[in-house]
Amino acid sequence: MPSCVFTFVWIGEQIVNQIWLGILYPQNQLYDHDLWSLFLQSVFMLIIYLSTIVLAGYLVAADSGRRNMIEIWCDVLFAVVVPLVLLTITTDLLISLGLGAVIWGIYLFVRNRVRRAMHYTPPPPLESLHVMDEQGRTVLVRVARQAGFWFATIFAVISLVADLIFYASGALPDLLMIWVVARTILLPVAGYFLGHLGGIIALRYVVKPDEGVEEKQNNGQAENGRQGWRSNARKVSREQQLHSLSASRAKEEAKDVVPNDRPLQSRGATRIYMLMLMVFVVLYPILDPILFGSGSKGRITSYGDLGFYVILALGLNIVVGFAGLLDLGYVAFFVIGTYSWSLVGSTQFYKLTGIIANPSTFSWFFWPMIIIAALITALWGILLGAPTLRLRGDYLAIVTLGFGEIIPIVFTQMDKYTNGTDGIAGVYPPATPCIGSFCINWSNSPTPYYYLILIIIGACIFANVRLRDSKLGRAWIAIREDEIAASSSGINLVNTKLFAFAAGAFFAGIAGVYHAAKLGTVTPSDFNSSDSIIYLAMVVIGGLGSIPGVLVGAVVVYAINLLILNQLDTYAADPNNFLHFLPQHLSNFSFDNIRNLLFGIILISIMIFRPEGLIPSARRRRELHHTENEDEKLEESSLDQPPGTPEFEAEMPVD
Repeated sequence: MPSCVFTFVWIGEQIVNQIWLGILYPQNQLYDHDLWSLFLQSVFMLIIYLSTIVLAGYLVAADSGRRNMIEIWCDVLFAVVVPLVLLTITTDLLISLGLGAVIWGIYLFVRNRVRRAMHYTPPPPLESLHVMDEQGRTVLVRVARQAGFWFATIFAVISLVADLIFYASGALPDLLMIWVVARTILLPVAGYFLGHLGGIIALRYVVKPDEGVEEKQNNGQAENGRQGWRSNARKVSREQQLHSLSASRAKEEAKDVVPNDRPLQSRGATRIYMLMLMVFVVLYPILDPILFGSGSKGRITSYGDLGFYVILALGLNIVVGFAGLLDLGYVAFFVIGTYSWSLVGSTQFYKLTGIIANPSTFSWFFWPMIIIAALITALWGILLGAPTLRLRGDYLAIVTLGFGEIIPIVFTQMDKYTNGTDGIAGVYPPATPCIGSFCINWSNSPTPYYYLILIIIGACIFANVRLRDSKLGRAWIAIREDEIAASSSGINLVNTKLFAFAAGAFFAGIAGVYHAAKLGTVTPSDFNSSDSIIYLAMVVIGGLGSIPGVLVGAVVVYAINLLILNQLDTYAADPNNFLHFLPQHLSNFSFDNIRNLLFGIILISIMIFRPEGLIPSARRRRELHHTENEDEKLEESSLDQPPGTPEFEAEMPVD
């Protein structure tokens, strides 16, 4: 762990020193002198450092102190240290994330097996729950301030050691030692106030004495069948609400309450993580050459390619994850979206209509075509679903599989319109207005596409969340759980399923338009029915119905299938690599020949170790790990209590 912290500080100090050197020594060509770039790097380091100290204060204040220290350090080892070690070894962000996710899944599987072998019973989640009065809240904030101060002090000392090493090696001039001394003095002071902020965040999740909800209870009795139930309200405290839940539900709800057994996974910590992640993702093109050196253009290009996989996974998650419809032909909608822009935004438009397309003019049509192509694709989703959605399970899967096979073949055979196997070349990139002398270069730089896909992904995530929480989303989930019960509740099965197919196809159309514009050339060989299996694997491995899980699943599958397995032959060709012995001792051996076999083994392993997915939804987790404690079984006495009374609800565990 100390080496991990030192590595983090070392990299951070290297970036900070480069910023100062670029500002103070503009005549030295070895440093970056772009003021805008230096400003963004400064913003990134400031937010990361400050957020880390706030997080330290929050974690200490929110921790209940009941977890075993060995388990805590094992979690830190596999969640923090292992990814950093992999990042150092591979020097590739996606590869390290993919391998780290696989190792994390294996660790969780082994940890659960060890717990069962040792008959380990985790402490009940609500034992540490208590109403926090004014004195308790004051103590909590004071503990957070102390944690922030001491963490910042240790951080300043480690940073000082790193800077002294830089200074001794000649990488740090004398002038910058003024900054080093000032930073070492000011950082503990800042840690005191930032720790206080972490304590304030923790206070938002404590159970307060006056926290509760008004709940109506019917305690009256009917007279002669005419007098209705008399309604009066009682105050139900937050503590009573949590204690009325079953163990599985209480564990989920209690993770957002302070004090907490797992503060690293609590809601307050998650929000700090999201802030740090958003800053890192937004500023990544500027940070990439500093963190990983040369090859920045290729890496950013690969992240742009990852983006449309994320959109496809989000769209398929609506069909498979929310509605429970097994779609094995999702690639067909991606093909339709891709060709929708390719036929309009290229010289092919002239062949089809006889209208001369000016590239500088037609490039502007990219923006409305994102929506138009998505609507066209959604219409195709409805056309596919209308005659087939009365089918269920395997029968529906077979029909969608056939649709995924047919559509690419249809576009291949339409030589007059799509150039057949030759495909469509010269697809126009997007057009954007210039601001003064500044113009976005879409042709020679992958960075604009990186930011474009970030915006699209953000919009798609927002749409997914709104759909999931809407009345339609609840209807999808009801159909997924039990079609008969959903139909009995008044849900129109056919129309609801059609909406699911249309919404999923809509996202695929957006991804197709982006893919065509970014690639510039579209051929039928770019699409294969097996791609649908890849998209489905992203959803299943990430977690069915879980939006964060789908995002992680897309990154993991993309990294494993398209980066790690693709580069095994390159690694094996290196005499210094341990894989080199395979081609040496096996004639005509190639990892490319067994790539699908290796990918299948990895998928099977992940499903064995983590059947609910890497980041499952709460419902999915309960379905696969539904174990109730003996003391939570329904008591016979509870049946003697009148329904609706506090005594009845207190004795009926809610799941």
